[in-house]
Amino acid sequence: MFENFEFVFKIVFFCLSIGWIGNILLNNSERQILINPLLILIASLIIVMPSGAKEVLGFEANNVKLFLYIFYYLVIIVGTTLTRGKKGKLKKR
Repeated sequence: MFENFEFVFKIVFFCLSIGWIGNILLNNSERQILINPLLILIASLIIVMPSGAKEVLGFEANNVKLFLYIFYYLVIIVGTTLTRGKKGKLKKR
């Protein structure tokens, strides 16, 4: 079942990564110092995971990849909302 949705996960992963890059370029925040290494770690784990493996650390490889994708999405969504703060809102005159 995971193989059917893996392409969709990769597309969402790519789109959210592009959105996060835009967030980094537009909004400079101290919180990004904490979020960026976490995102790099999760992305590297997703890429390094062997495609033919059935188990990773005692768990099914597909479940681990699914967890990593969803965790990556959540970190980006929460990180984007946290880093906007006052800089992301339009100022009233």
